[in-house]
Amino acid sequence: MNQMKPKMLLGSALAFIALMAFVPWSASAEDAFPWLRLGAGAQSIGVGGAVTATVDDATATVWNPAGLASVKNTTFTVSTFNKGFDARQSFLGIAHNLGGGSIGLAVSGVTVDDLEHRDANDIRRGTFRANSNAVSLSYGHMFGNIGIGIGVGVLTDVYSLDAERVNGVRGADIGIIGRRTHTTPSGKEIPVFTYGLAVRNLGSSYSGNHSESAVPMLVDAGVAFKLPRKGAGVTFSFDVEHEFAELVESTTSARIGAEYMISKRFAIRGGARGSQDHQSLFGGFGVNVGALQIDYALQDAPASRLMESGTTHHVSMSYSY
Repeated sequence: MNQMKPKMLLGSALAFIALMAFVPWSASAEDAFPWLRLGAGAQSIGVGGAVTATVDDATATVWNPAGLASVKNTTFTVSTFNKGFDARQSFLGIAHNLGGGSIGLAVSGVTVDDLEHRDANDIRRGTFRANSNAVSLSYGHMFGNIGIGIGVGVLTDVYSLDAERVNGVRGADIGIIGRRTHTTPSGKEIPVFTYGLAVRNLGSSYSGNHSESAVPMLVDAGVAFKLPRKGAGVTFSFDVEHEFAELVESTTSARIGAEYMISKRFAIRGGARGSQDHQSLFGGFGVNVGALQIDYALQDAPASRLMESGTTHHVSMSYSY
């Protein structure tokens, strides 16, 4: 009976996610908050964002809430990237284990300085700062080898010299991460194959400075394979994402990444993200010193609606206790 409960729960959750993903949803005409798709955490960015099946820290509030089910301690994560001198994104998250599962709280945002403001007569009235933020609350619980997570989020936005702050609902997230493990001669179980599915921004509601815009629903599916080695290991991951938005460019993209743990303290990473219209390359490394994890990622990409062309540097730091 105990073995049947996780299977029944998994089947019910998969059926619900499939229903949410494939019922006729009205796609938004635009993407009001495209920066939400950039993700968070240099560790995840370094593998091209192909982490739907592997994320296991506070950034799971952004990628897949089911990843919180694997958090064993209390973990703080701070992440940022700069695009030139006037655009930057930041992320601050905490995940805390409650026993059978973990709760996560995250605040992320993007700020662009020195935007030019002109009136109806095209007269320059000065510059202003555009600022958008998202607050997410998520929970993940482990049932055997299956993690299930849910989350909700709210949005705030200011995009004009005269505009007031506008609030909205980012919507709900639901996700699953399952794993197959290998038992070592010492009896330790090591995940060698993981799979994940996440539906994000369900039921978003926003109206404000972005006319006829919304936060589109996203569906992500991913798998990962780990080749364990003594004191090291290699993980290969692959994701597919579809965005429910009526855009001229492709709304389906793929992400692929690899992480090589040279030792327990140092890892190198690489990845790629691409669609029919845009491709990006990623690379990075991570250093672990006790409870402190420091990660760096480099992104090289052409111009897209997510960001301008050029190189972007991502830095994050996590501390667990």
